[in-house]
Amino acid sequence: MNQPAQLILTVDYEVFGDGSGQPRPCVLESTERILAIAESRGVPLTLFVEALEFAAMEREPACQAQSDAVRLQLTEVLARGHDLQLHLHPQWWDAKLDPAGNWQLDLSRWRIGDLPFHEVAGLLEQGKVWLEGLGRQQRSDYRCIAFRAGGWCIQPSALVLAALSDQGFLIDSTVAPGLRNATAGEWSDFRDAPDLPFWNVDQDLNIPVSHGVWEFPILTGRVARLDHLKALRRAGLTEGCQGSYRGPRGAAARLFGRLSRLRQLGTVMLDFSTLPAPLLIEITRQWCKRFAGEPASLPLVAIGHSKNFTATSERALTEYLDWVNGQGIVGTTYPDALESISGS
Repeated sequence: MNQPAQLILTVDYEVFGDGSGQPRPCVLESTERILAIAESRGVPLTLFVEALEFAAMEREPACQAQSDAVRLQLTEVLARGHDLQLHLHPQWWDAKLDPAGNWQLDLSRWRIGDLPFHEVAGLLEQGKVWLEGLGRQQRSDYRCIAFRAGGWCIQPSALVLAALSDQGFLIDSTVAPGLRNATAGEWSDFRDAPDLPFWNVDQDLNIPVSHGVWEFPILTGRVARLDHLKALRRAGLTEGCQGSYRGPRGAAARLFGRLSRLRQLGTVMLDFSTLPAPLLIEITRQWCKRFAGEPASLPLVAIGHSKNFTATSERALTEYLDWVNGQGIVGTTYPDALESISGS
């Protein structure tokens, strides 16, 4: 490439989709460890903040201390030169704590792609207003312009993309090319995504057009199936974090989904929470080779999750960022990457 690639290092900043998990061990402490590694390597971090769940916590007096801690960390993240963008799980809309201290969520709303336009637009507006209200307390020019759908459940995408455009979003970063989730109530299918570093979309995320919202896909690649299986077996939850991956259709549907994903062994996201550094490096090399010669400085998107960032993840991220710096790949954010490709 004529210019170095640009790494957008992202973290889905959230507890679990069924409401389980506590923010301090599952979000705050692990995020601080990720920040320390990124800062020591000169790479900005982008937190995809699940705004609905933290807005729900603010409404509950019992959650005041943890809500204050979340707001403090997020404002400090901006002050330290990092970025915040929007992540949504619609089941958190109007969530409430029951007397036992458990979150009552509407699991029928799990998939944003299943909702009508007005509901999607309302969710996006609420999330954006919350995030920009927080961010502008620290940085007056802060803008929320990028989105990632909870559970990657953005399809059918036409209404979601229309709502994103309506609410002023410029970028979606949900697509993981080549991957599919067949779990009932949680499906996504990106097997037909184009082999492009980025593209514009207006109806179908898998079909590039000449206008519309930008799609900055999560980098994916192929590794040996056995290496992928070993990485999955080593993956776990961050220290002190407890929660459930229960989906909207219960344990049986989730088990079926896991079994169906075994057929995809070897196709991986650039996920620094679950993959060791050699695999992260391998698929990044594949990507750089595939798009060598492009005239622009291309954005490559890595993903992690605060709740499953383990000691093994720390080693992987450290080694990967050391390699990234050695390759001349520069860290960036969505606004800066968009400015770079728009001006190329």
